[in-house]
Amino acid sequence: MKKIVVWPVNLAAGRTRGEGRIVPAMLGLKSPKLEEIEEAARALNLEPVVEADKAYPKTHWNKSGRVLVNKVGRKGAVIRELAERIKERRVQKAKKTKRRE
Repeated sequence: MKKIVVWPVNLAAGRTRGEGRIVPAMLGLKSPKLEEIEEAARALNLEPVVEADKAYPKTHWNKSGRVLVNKVGRKGAVIRELAERIKERRVQKAKKTKRRE
């Protein structure tokens, strides 16, 4: 099956579209991590493959890593689903820690 490359910058709220963000600004995430992308991709059954030593071409000096996922639709739609899943997970974690306090 074909793969899609997902870079953390594709989901970053602090980046412009010219800098690599793919999702709408409202769906953007603050500091997306490879582990979060991998977890969301696993939850969506996209068979993620993490490559932590890779660098986004526009910022080749920063080894941010990337995640390869199965192509099950358009790249923008897949990345949007990942962003939504990560946001949901962050809200769940925040609620859990709030309950513990």
